[in-house]
Amino acid sequence: MRGVKKKSHLLSGITGGTVAVLTSAMLAIAPAHALPLPIPIGASSGIDVSGHQHPGGIAIDWKSVQRDGQSFAFVKASEGEGWSNDYFTQDAKQAANSGLKVGSYHYARPSKDARTQARHYAAQVAQINDHSLPPVLDIEVAEGKTPEQLAAWTKTFLNEFESQSGRKPMIYTYRYFWTHDMANTKQFAEYPLWLAAYQTQAPEPVGGWDTIDFWQRSGSGRIGGIVGDVDLNLFNGDDAQLDAFASGNYASAGGKFASISLPGIADLGGDSQALVSAVAALAAGAAAAPQVAQAAENAGLSTEGAEELIKVVQDLINSGNLPVDQLKDLAAGNYSVGDLVILLDNAQHLAATSSEPQNQNINVDQLVALAKNFI
Repeated sequence: MRGVKKKSHLLSGITGGTVAVLTSAMLAIAPAHALPLPIPIGASSGIDVSGHQHPGGIAIDWKSVQRDGQSFAFVKASEGEGWSNDYFTQDAKQAANSGLKVGSYHYARPSKDARTQARHYAAQVAQINDHSLPPVLDIEVAEGKTPEQLAAWTKTFLNEFESQSGRKPMIYTYRYFWTHDMANTKQFAEYPLWLAAYQTQAPEPVGGWDTIDFWQRSGSGRIGGIVGDVDLNLFNGDDAQLDAFASGNYASAGGKFASISLPGIADLGGDSQALVSAVAALAAGAAAAPQVAQAAENAGLSTEGAEELIKVVQDLINSGNLPVDQLKDLAAGNYSVGDLVILLDNAQHLAATSSEPQNQNINVDQLVALAKNFI
């Protein structure tokens, strides 16, 4: 989940679930005529949306979303200290009226005050009577803060939000951010966890968690009733467990992800090192765009996604916002292609919403060193 723009769509072509126990999916690199593959999983399927799912003001047909097998939806409510989603109340109410369990999320901006953001989010949540799923703190950017500062910021936000709303929040994040920028802290394991991982096998929990409650499995699904791409998610349980979870029994989740395999969706669970080197080579002027696009396809992206990757990287280079230090960390650690995709999506969003470049002094020698495995 990203900000106002929401996604750069470095993936494409994945379809969403059609019923609770049969989820349809397509390879991101599959030909246009490929048929969805039914996957028996037994876990409830759902989506998360923002203003991005309303191109040109087009409404979401929530009844079609429900008919396409979706059991729940998270709607972006707010970001930072004052931004709110114009479609939040409309989408949340219509989703609930269509029979979906509804939640919301706040995209954290740690460079701004945690208490102010928590109060802002609580005010948005108060507008919705059918907010059955836990409110979510979406924490996936550091904005220059250390792991200790981020942990303190997160604790302040969660405590203030719970004080203001009376609701215990859930945390959304992804592996690279939590293990690197949050130093894999274990102090938030009492909260439910929603983890993004674009791969065919369920991811391992991070930090001190021993289970994952929600798994964002794709950043570019296709669902009836929605124009364009949408995030696809699974709940770690069936619809009966989801009902119990929505009523506040967070211990009801579990038992489904261990046996799940999703052959047929784009698998971005492979190591990111080769693609990071290719991106660095492009930034250093040591590789041409077609070479890097091929590397992206080899890593699991669709042809369209590979082309978008090139555009995103070039935009970040031109604006002085390519996150070189984070790319170095990705290459040095055991992180996935999906982690790289999420990192670049966030970098693009921060570049679009910040007045100053995040990385004004990009060192070409650093890029060349990072690109050595590709050149």
